[in-house]
Amino acid sequence: MASIQKRGLSYRARITRQGKSTLCATFYSRLEALQWAKDIEAKLHLGIFEEITPKVARNITFRQAAQHYMDTHSIHKKIVRCETSRLNILIKRWGDLPIEQVNKPAILKLRDDLLSLGRSGETINHYFNTLSKLFQMLVGDWDLNIANPIKGIKRMPASPGRSKRVTAEIEGILLESCNTLSLTLLPSILTFAIETGMRRGEIMMLCWDDIDLANRKAYLHITKNGEPRQVPLTRRALAIIEALERKPSGKVFPMSYECLRSQFERIKEHAKSKWSGHGKNPFEDLRFHDLRHEALSRLSDAGLNVIELSYISGHKTLGMLKRYTHPSHQAIFMKLDDMSSEIS
Repeated sequence: MASIQKRGLSYRARITRQGKSTLCATFYSRLEALQWAKDIEAKLHLGIFEEITPKVARNITFRQAAQHYMDTHSIHKKIVRCETSRLNILIKRWGDLPIEQVNKPAILKLRDDLLSLGRSGETINHYFNTLSKLFQMLVGDWDLNIANPIKGIKRMPASPGRSKRVTAEIEGILLESCNTLSLTLLPSILTFAIETGMRRGEIMMLCWDDIDLANRKAYLHITKNGEPRQVPLTRRALAIIEALERKPSGKVFPMSYECLRSQFERIKEHAKSKWSGHGKNPFEDLRFHDLRHEALSRLSDAGLNVIELSYISGHKTLGMLKRYTHPSHQAIFMKLDDMSSEIS
């Protein structure tokens, strides 16, 4: 019995056989998968199918397997940059090691080393998922007789969501640092992030053709969850857009990821020295993604409900939205006071 399953940008065809192993193959089009399944089923029906013994993973290094996976699988994914970064880190660790020696003890040692470096449970799970996909490729594409070492290893529990708030004071110091360091475009990017709740990649890929000034909308065609969405522009976000100059590149914010990362680190260091408040310096562990958290928290403080927030943020589940939204105590007290006044 044949079945076709879509897996990212590829299609996996499976033919189950009673009392025998399942036949599998991966293709990059549904038509190829259906044709393969049709041919194999015909051969099985006529009794002319030749059983091929899977090859043993001899003389194949982790480097060879990882490089092939990056060239043929990662390249088709939206997370290509993150996945290739993880695999390159693993190549430095296991590059010349025979692939069959990347076994369960090696994976557990990797987990313990990542934990000792302070990596989160979610980060470790990303490594597990990437390695699992790699070994699935070895079996599905190369027909290797090799066990998936990730199978049976318990995933790490998700870390609690960050509750960091980028207050008006912190925002002001960041923008002041931009001006001091003469970083002219960065203030617009930071403010736009806080006003829209858009991810860094969504902001940097935004083109002028995606902006609808008349209806105050930004159209995002490529998002993390794969679904396009429209982001309403606040008056402050609209003012930022209207003040920018159109560049030949077509990008609203013509800056590379590397340049943005470098400039953000520079203003963090500068802002860190300017902090005179109490407690932990808020710029020590500040991330660009915290601006998205802050945007959604401010919208929540303004009274938007979860449906409206998810429409702007693109989150599909309340659980994920909850990790991003942290209402301020002041906003909660104001709503409680309003409720009390209505009762009295």
